Amino acid sequence: GVVGAAAPSATTTQQRVTLGRVRPIVAPSVAKANFLALGSELEACAAAGCEWLHCSVQDGVFVPKVSFGAPVVSAARKACPDTVIDVKLGCIDPENRISEFAAAGADAISFHPEATKQPAAVAQRIRDAGVTPGIVLNPGTAVASVAPLLDMVDIAVVMLVSPGHGGPKYTEQAVEKVKALRALRPDLHISVDGGVNEKIAPDLLRAGANVLVAGGAIFKADDKKAVVAELIGNAPHKLMNIKAADLNSGPGGAASPFEDDACPDA
Repeated sequence: GVVGAAAPSATTTQQRVTLGRVRPIVAPSVAKANFLALGSELEACAAAGCEWLHCSVQDGVFVPKVSFGAPVVSAARKACPDTVIDVKLGCIDPENRISEFAAAGADAISFHPEATKQPAAVAQRIRDAGVTPGIVLNPGTAVASVAPLLDMVDIAVVMLVSPGHGGPKYTEQAVEKVKALRALRPDLHISVDGGVNEKIAPDLLRAGANVLVAGGAIFKADDKKAVVAELIGNAPHKLMNIKAADLNSGPGGAASPFEDDACPDA
């Protein structure tokens, strides 16, 4: 059993919502919310059917930008007690950050393998903290390089852009990575982050992604339920191994009004 100081945190984690089965999920990126109205914005996302909230932590070193830390994660936890709080650590030495984000209420913590000397040990430390571990693949991270870690984690986050740098979206490359990850781990939660919109969502879902991180698409919209429906309502795989019936599943190819170029990776 868990003893000592770790007990309250571990108990809290076990009482919270688990990640559950692989199914289409929209995860709004908390960095895009109006921080002056954070609680009500996040509650509106939960009410619209967003089962996860994505917290992109950027330290100004591994990722050039600085975003936010554990206090914002804690606030999100309080605002949405039944929502999965999905933390992505865009920081060096993520092993030094696990305890504070676990205590803040993270359900899942993903990290970049390039940011630590021993990624397998970091994944185990996240699980030992009572939190679900995940791995992040930047555009320059090969699936083959993280293959040994895939049995140690429950989430893989595929980045469409280089975090904090913006620049081009590597959509076709991301689709191929998602297909490869899904083939290796049929039960893996595969998240795509970095300016996902309803134009590219069907391709990502068909490839096997099930979590779509959305920023401005959600927070700029008055009707958040409509955005959720537009992103995953026509998901070709309502269950993880069902293939699309045709290439027209999902919304068509018009340019997205929700395109979010200002900070696409947050």
